[in-house]
Amino acid sequence: MAVAEITQKTASILVVDDETTVVNLISRQLGRDGLACEKTSSAYQALELLDTGDFDVVITDISMPEMSGIELLKHVKQHDPEMQVIVVTGNPNVDFAVEAIRSQVDDYLVKPFELAQLSHSVGRALAHRALLRENRRYREELEELVGEQAQQIERLFMDGLSALAGAIEARDRYTGGHLDRVSRYALATGVELDLDTERMRVLWLGSLFHDVGKLAIPDAILNKPGPLTDDEYAEMKRHPELGVKIVERISFLVPAAMAILHHQERWDGRGYPSGLRGDDICIEGRILAVADAFDAMLTDRPYRRARSELQAVAELQRCAGSQFDPRVVDAFLKAHGRGFRDLPDLPLNGRG
Repeated sequence: MAVAEITQKTASILVVDDETTVVNLISRQLGRDGLACEKTSSAYQALELLDTGDFDVVITDISMPEMSGIELLKHVKQHDPEMQVIVVTGNPNVDFAVEAIRSQVDDYLVKPFELAQLSHSVGRALAHRALLRENRRYREELEELVGEQAQQIERLFMDGLSALAGAIEARDRYTGGHLDRVSRYALATGVELDLDTERMRVLWLGSLFHDVGKLAIPDAILNKPGPLTDDEYAEMKRHPELGVKIVERISFLVPAAMAILHHQERWDGRGYPSGLRGDDICIEGRILAVADAFDAMLTDRPYRRARSELQAVAELQRCAGSQFDPRVVDAFLKAHGRGFRDLPDLPLNGRG
């Protein structure tokens, strides 16, 4: 491919040599080939030009007083690995050649060289530069396409999971809207606690699926219109462990397993299923314990009437340090004071 064919748009060459005659000779030849050239006799000035200009090829001498062409080559490749570098020298040396190759030189010319050889070398370098750019553009477009497809798959999957979460609520006639409310309470509390994005996402998934184990609880127990017997309550207490068994089969939900398992544990160690105490309970589980209990207190149940928000808040304060993590209660009450409006912008968070 001729030089003119690949440089009709924006190709630009930086020529670096401490011999003015050589710089002018190279620039004139490349100018006849239709290329725009920037000239300098200083390697340090070349570095400044690289910071301000957009060059496709750098042609540099090896032996220069301030900085060798090999050192300049290394700086160029650090600046832009795709930029092409042609090294020229009047004193060919095997060690220089080896070092240039190790530094990813793109071509190596020995003075004196024919001008046609120079044009051919630059043309090849520009073709390589164009190919590298095209490959990068292709990779970026492919990665974008794969990312979009992954988002579509995840969105479809989340639609299915949301349907599953809805099925949980549909089985329990006493908790309509419970998952959405707990999700909102929990996420607003997570914001107050300054949780990072990954923990917030785990908290969100845990809030939506903390009761997934209830799918395995018999309807006669789940919707019993009265207090549960000891045996029935023991069966109901299995729902965190049953929930973990369900989500362990769904890779997307596995990170939320501990939040689901721990959401009925107590700060004082008197919760279930494992009787964990204090910080042994994951932070997501401690947050869900507060959010879940608050919403439960505001809901009518067969064995009691719903409490007012003031009563529910007073109960959280009373149980801070025993049933609940005091720090989480404090964060929850701050979020409550703001109306649970400070929510994170999580991907696919259509329910919070």
